[in-house]
Amino acid sequence: MIQRHGWNLLFHDCLIAQLQKLDAAAARVRAQDPERYESNANTKLFAALANLIFETVPGDPNREEYRQGNTMGPGFRHWRRAKIGRRFRLFFRFDSKTRIIIFAWVNDENTLRSAD
Repeated sequence: MIQRHGWNLLFHDCLIAQLQKLDAAAARVRAQDPERYESNANTKLFAALANLIFETVPGDPNREEYRQGNTMGPGFRHWRRAKIGRRFRLFFRFDSKTRIIIFAWVNDENTLRSAD
């Protein structure tokens, strides 16, 4: 179990698989172009996710900006989402009593919501 900012971080298998694919893609780019790999979309997304998962969200998982309201319906209001740019969202939930954050998934090119 990983601890950050006093929170225990847990990861759903779905997110782990997504992160592994993204890391592999970023590693391929890094091997092919070591001087400019940091400008690659996969590398940037992986870095942004790492920052959200290990720093930003554990800093305060109850931020107002993470709340979805009724976006997915009232039955899913307990889910939070952290935005990554305009296209991607990291979905998670947390429990303040046990100090646990569970990261579940990141939407990808196959699960992006269109505007409106």
